[in-house]
Amino acid sequence: MTGGEQVVPVINDLRMALKGVGVEDVVLTQDWHPADHMSFARNNPGSTLFKEIDLPNGTKQMMWPAHCVQGSPGAEFLDDLVIAESDYIVQKGLGSVDSYSGFGSADGVSEITPLLEHLKRLHITHVVIAGLAYDYCVSYTARDSAAHGFQTCVVRSGCMGISEAGSNTESALMLEAGVTLVSDVAGACHFAK
Repeated sequence: MTGGEQVVPVINDLRMALKGVGVEDVVLTQDWHPADHMSFARNNPGSTLFKEIDLPNGTKQMMWPAHCVQGSPGAEFLDDLVIAESDYIVQKGLGSVDSYSGFGSADGVSEITPLLEHLKRLHITHVVIAGLAYDYCVSYTARDSAAHGFQTCVVRSGCMGISEAGSNTESALMLEAGVTLVSDVAGACHFAK
């Protein structure tokens, strides 16, 4: 995503500020697609980038350029992002479905990541989210987080969306799902206390 690196300083600041209010647990989600992933337009002859198609199983799937291919530089975290050895990394989108959410596929069956069990094991009650892309992975993860009963907050300045229209639609969906949207790091710290 062009310009995505702009959110890294905000995310790094968020990490330090939350640590200052006693929040130590950090989870990073990582798209980790196989080269033949069904969401790639190149793997669906006749499809058009950024247009939905109906897959053979009936699922609607947006067609994306190849991205975050396992083991490729595009799947790596951005260089300036602060990552600690204690961070928990959840890889998603590994199989035959596209999982925008860090919790897994939209059907809750095709791909289930270890994120929910990890949060439960740590007795987490509040989840603060930032990252890319606001109108896909951030929103789907936030809405799933709220649906699983976590008090959930998205830090808008720590996110970037693919489109303004998509971001506006997803903001409304997140609010409807009970997600708190804050504009900055200070708002996230207030939420997390």
